[in-house]
Amino acid sequence: MTDSKPFNLVDQIRALRTFKSGTRRAPHKPLLILYAIGQLQAGNKTVTFPEVKTALLPLLDAYAPPVRRQHQPELPYWHLSTDGLWDVHDRDELDRQASGFPRMSALQNSTAGFTDEVAEQLSTDSELTATIVAQLLDEHFAPSTHEAILNAAGIHLEGSTSAGESKEQYTTRKKRDPRFREQVLRAYEYRCAFSGFRAAIGGSYFGCEAAHVQWHAYKGPDLLSNGLSLEPTVHKLFDVGAWSLTDQRTIIVSQHLTGTDATIERIRSKHGQQLIDPLPGTPELDIKFIRWHREPNQGGVFRGPALP
Repeated sequence: MTDSKPFNLVDQIRALRTFKSGTRRAPHKPLLILYAIGQLQAGNKTVTFPEVKTALLPLLDAYAPPVRRQHQPELPYWHLSTDGLWDVHDRDELDRQASGFPRMSALQNSTAGFTDEVAEQLSTDSELTATIVAQLLDEHFAPSTHEAILNAAGIHLEGSTSAGESKEQYTTRKKRDPRFREQVLRAYEYRCAFSGFRAAIGGSYFGCEAAHVQWHAYKGPDLLSNGLSLEPTVHKLFDVGAWSLTDQRTIIVSQHLTGTDATIERIRSKHGQQLIDPLPGTPELDIKFIRWHREPNQGGVFRGPALP
């Protein structure tokens, strides 16, 4: 008789089963786990389905690939239990459809939460929680969105003054080429490829970041052909799909982008304009990475449709 393998939460998260369809993203379960961690930190071990639906819908709208109708938070709520992390209480008693999926009327009165073992580990080990949070963010989301996701989920990492200031355990675990940032910024002469913004003081340039077009979390390589120099705000708007590019590298802005008059003028006014090119002799953006960012069936970052 052999001993059963001990439960390892990090391994369980790494083995999380998410929907697969080519390079299309499916961060529904990761978002539910992050939301549930935030609730656990707030003292709520159990959540109702209506609570999950209310909280998860805006997260899915912001950070999951766009869909034609509406996201279905009931899917991760129900299917996460197959990963050994989540328990829909009295699941065998819920009235089912012919397909075996619970009827919505049954889900409306249901409750769920992490299994006792998972809840115990996350409640008593802050370093493990930070590791799990970092793992989920690194594997499923662009770095520029991490702070906003943590805040939306209500997660506070012990040892930080805010959700965005991470402790030692909250670090990027995917290996990245340390030369990528400098190569991208130099290729665009340290200016934003979207707006042209560039600032310098004392001979040093500030104000722009190296952005991946196809996210590093989704096998986007550290290549100049997959990199853009962008202002931080423009970078975040790119990563949440407020704007993207055509195959001809023309800027397209989402019809869903709203904001102040300054936002409209600054961002929407770029619609239809050409992206600033890198220096001559430097690789241009590869169309395959642009399509990953723009097309829902590939990466699904862009919040189409675009402005006319």
